[in-house]
Amino acid sequence: MDLKEIIATCIGFVETKLYEKISLDDIAEHCRISKYHLHRLFKSLTGQTLMDYVQARKLSASIFELKDTNKRIIDIAMDYGFDYEQSYIRAFRKKFGFTPLKVRSQPMTLVIQEKINLDEILSVSNSVIYKPSFVFKQKFCLIGVKHKIMNKSGDKVANLYGREFFYQQRQHILNPIDPEVYFGYTDWSDSEHGCIYYMPSVQVPDLTHIPPGMEGVSIPAHKYVVFRFVGFFRPDDLNGRQVGRLLVHMYSKWIFKSGYRFADQFRFEYIDTKLSKDNYCELEVYQPIVDASPH
Repeated sequence: MDLKEIIATCIGFVETKLYEKISLDDIAEHCRISKYHLHRLFKSLTGQTLMDYVQARKLSASIFELKDTNKRIIDIAMDYGFDYEQSYIRAFRKKFGFTPLKVRSQPMTLVIQEKINLDEILSVSNSVIYKPSFVFKQKFCLIGVKHKIMNKSGDKVANLYGREFFYQQRQHILNPIDPEVYFGYTDWSDSEHGCIYYMPSVQVPDLTHIPPGMEGVSIPAHKYVVFRFVGFFRPDDLNGRQVGRLLVHMYSKWIFKSGYRFADQFRFEYIDTKLSKDNYCELEVYQPIVDASPH
């Protein structure tokens, strides 16, 4: 199974087990994947742990029985796989801010957990992308080695430059904020002439100390749309074709239809290499955006 099939199998299995007690081991065994990888994949993709999602689905489904039946709360708790009535009540109050009895007796609006929409998950090679998030990031600085890349150079050139920087050059930067976090800064302001500028880099507090042969860039504060690209591959093996397919999805499938437009002519990739183990990688692509509607 590819990763999207694994997620689909996982989500489908959870739906069939809403009325049963279920564990991460049960789900991982059904999906034929290690529970370690399943946990990391789901958390990275959705922002919540798989078992938090399972509980949220159970609690959300139980609301309709609270409102539409006369079942006792203890029976509803047992129906959804909770061992004790109080366990259900505590989990319910933590999730929704109210007790089941209050929800049953008073009209109110609750934010519930619906089944994940698989149509929002894009499969790219041995990796998956879920819906975007939004981030406001203050001004920050990068130092790295800037390269001009022609469009005809192929899809592995940026990867080669990135590896060279990460393994041979970044140690010359004196004051990195986190030397294990890689930034792939891309300036596409000259793309109409068939080239981009790619700068493998790390974040620094300021541009006071720029080593010979390197450049610094100060990035202004922006709002970004962020797409997370999660898969079973090593960061060293990531190539431009994979990132390119992600960008096509970002631009043609989402940004151009979202009511936003580009705020600047750059983007950057963000990889925390401390998380990249066991042929697992999380790559985030940040694109600065602004509201496209006139003010």
